[in-house]
Amino acid sequence: MRRLEDFGKLSPAEERLRDEIGRDVNPNGVVVFGDDLPEADAGPERQVRGSFLRYLMLGGCDALPAPVPEWGVKIKGARITGVLNLEGARCPRVLALFDCRVDANAVLRSTQLDGLYFNGSRVPSLFADRLDVRGGVFLRGFRSQGAVRLLGARIGGSLDCEGAVLSSGADGVSLHGDVLAVGSGVYLGGGFRSQGTVRLLGARLGASLNCAGAEMAAGPNGVTLFADGIEAGSDVRLSVGFKSAGTVRLLGARVGGDLDCEGAMLGSGADGFSLKAEGADVAGCFFIRGGAKITGVLGLTAARFGDINDEKGSWPGPGHLILNRCRYGAFTGSSPVDAPSRIDWLSRQDPTRWGVDFWPQPSEQCAKVLREMGHAEAARDVLIDKERRQRAARRVRARRWSQPLLWLSDALMGATTRYGRRPTVAFLWLLGFWLLGAAVFEAAGRAEAIKPNNAFVLRSPEWAACAPDYFAERGMLAARWRSGHGSQLDCYRDQPEAQSFPDFNALVYSADTLLPIVALEMQEFWIPDGGAARVYLWVHILVGWALSLLAVAGFSGLIKTD
Repeated sequence: MRRLEDFGKLSPAEERLRDEIGRDVNPNGVVVFGDDLPEADAGPERQVRGSFLRYLMLGGCDALPAPVPEWGVKIKGARITGVLNLEGARCPRVLALFDCRVDANAVLRSTQLDGLYFNGSRVPSLFADRLDVRGGVFLRGFRSQGAVRLLGARIGGSLDCEGAVLSSGADGVSLHGDVLAVGSGVYLGGGFRSQGTVRLLGARLGASLNCAGAEMAAGPNGVTLFADGIEAGSDVRLSVGFKSAGTVRLLGARVGGDLDCEGAMLGSGADGFSLKAEGADVAGCFFIRGGAKITGVLGLTAARFGDINDEKGSWPGPGHLILNRCRYGAFTGSSPVDAPSRIDWLSRQDPTRWGVDFWPQPSEQCAKVLREMGHAEAARDVLIDKERRQRAARRVRARRWSQPLLWLSDALMGATTRYGRRPTVAFLWLLGFWLLGAAVFEAAGRAEAIKPNNAFVLRSPEWAACAPDYFAERGMLAARWRSGHGSQLDCYRDQPEAQSFPDFNALVYSADTLLPIVALEMQEFWIPDGGAARVYLWVHILVGWALSLLAVAGFSGLIKTD
């Protein structure tokens, strides 16, 4: 262990620090050398050697006027010359450098401290891999010319970088925090600026990751925040004021609270993504509203959210959304729950961009949520849109010769039963054809183009004698025609022999010929007498069978492509 005399002549600042530390003569135990950040060439009155700070943090020696206190070394406005090297040191104290300028890199690898403060200080780089701090690490207003390294560090309290400005190292990373363990939260907001990637891969946070108000530039890989596999006990806030120039990666993240992107400005990285949250598990809400702007792709493949709170103005553009296998419980707040809005939301996906023709799950999930929220009609419309898109994708895959047949089949089922999602539409078509048929058959009756559909009647003398040319062919007039009947049918119906023959009713006849499961007995007695009415009759019957079968298939679910 070094002795005080080993340092030779002390600078005026070091002499003051020697004399005042541990004497409780300064408020909060802070030895103040100036109220502002010292200049790069500040003189001896503000110069403290890094090696002298190490000597004090390790407890000093008996030559000190007073023992180094438990609260550690706290100084303000000093210029730290040489290397501040506490690598491997076991210091049950706080190291606090407020508004200090450190000439060389600060080395705190595998150091044990009670607390670390660099608020307002300027440091070329901070190397603190495997740092073990019982309390918190505070880098408020901190400035670095290179990277801050906290790989594998353990922090009992919080990591607070409010207002810090971090430059990047040669690898383009500003903050190395892989496998970082923080008992509380990480605050990278309030004016935090990063000129390279912030890496928090596999970090474990007891509370939140708060980046509200932060501005992050992208490293060479196009990523601003690299937080794959992060575990946050509370929220991940990328909210109001957060600006990302590249991709935010949260693949496999586990978030105990909300993922809040309200009002965020998310740029696009080299891979075209703004937010990549594949496989993320968010217990709370995903907020994407408040004027949030998403330039690139919002990738939510296999992500899970408690619910989604969004607004249309903050959705990504067409082709910039991935929801495949994404699950969520509800749409909350003022999120749109009408079918047109949600179909618009789903249509912003472009599976072909990723080598897939169609993703059915996002529509199924959306419909499930809408149905559970009580919006059954909206859910059905979403599924109808899903059927339309899925069948269109199937036609593209099919052989060319079969595509017209598939198109005709899909068009028929879409128009008549909405692909089985609204089988009652078939009944509307039946109603329309029933009224159309009634009009056609009524016109045929008025044109004397309806005749009995009974061979016995057609061969009977009562029917034959009512023909206008029956007696004319025999050189005499038909007495029955002289009574003024307007048609052969009227003549026949006026005879006692025809009183038991039912009257022709166009509405009943149209229903009897249209509905295969209905037997109103009208079809047994009457039939169009050739011409257009006879041709339409066969069309009428075929349409009735087709619509009835489609309705049954729709109700049974045979048409759906679940």
